[in-house]
Amino acid sequence: MEMHFERILEERSLRMEERLATVQGKMEELTLRFEEEAERVPKEMESRGKELLEMMEGFKAELSKERTDRLSREGRILKQMDDHAEHIMNAIEKESLLREDTSKELMVRISENEKYRAQSENELQTKIQNEMAELRGMIEREKNARSRGDEFLSETMNKYQREFERTLYSIS
Repeated sequence: MEMHFERILEERSLRMEERLATVQGKMEELTLRFEEEAERVPKEMESRGKELLEMMEGFKAELSKERTDRLSREGRILKQMDDHAEHIMNAIEKESLLREDTSKELMVRISENEKYRAQSENELQTKIQNEMAELRGMIEREKNARSRGDEFLSETMNKYQREFERTLYSIS
């Protein structure tokens, strides 16, 4: 059993040594890689920093040019707006005067039309009253004629009813 135990212990020791050798190899690989990266990364960072600095300088120049162009455009736009505002104010003043004149002309026309309308209303009122009187007379005549017709119908119906009753009486 001791032999067996020693053999197991020896096998495990061998495996452990193999693992340690593998881990040590990997550590050496990582150390080499780390050293390479330690040299390469700062160089890349410096190179990238220079590129970014150049790009930033380019952006600054473009931004400065764009700002100058924008200020120039804003100046032109403000001038156009001032010119346009002046043109609009003149047009509004002209339109206001024209409307005022038109308003006065319309007031005169309205006054004349009201005078003519009042006169026409009086004439129309007189015509309507005359026609109403004539229509009332026609209605009165029609009422009298219908009243006479109704009396005649009533007498005729009464006469017919009496004849009918006599005929019925004689038949029964």
